[in-house]
Amino acid sequence: MHSEKQTKDIIAMNTTTYNQFAKEIANYITYHCDGENKGFEIEYEGFTASVSYKAEIREDAGDYWTAPSWAIEKERTTVAAVWDEQGNEYPEIAEALQVLLN
Repeated sequence: MHSEKQTKDIIAMNTTTYNQFAKEIANYITYHCDGENKGFEIEYEGFTASVSYKAEIREDAGDYWTAPSWAIEKERTTVAAVWDEQGNEYPEIAEALQVLLN
């Protein structure tokens, strides 16, 4: 059961805030993961999310006319947990972020 303050924190995290938090996670993936499987934590407005990023890579050896290359075939982001500065977990925020990211 969440305390009154925790409930206010959840209510204060409106759709715009969820979207911005998800955007921060997506930006981290874009600029730091480069197709590599990686786990990381990211903070946003007093909340911390534990995130796992997994990508399946397709490689192309190239031929006479083209250079070798690779592309992300499939990717998945898992938000394992979200907690506040006091260590209280918010599974509903983690679930919402995961939906936005996948």
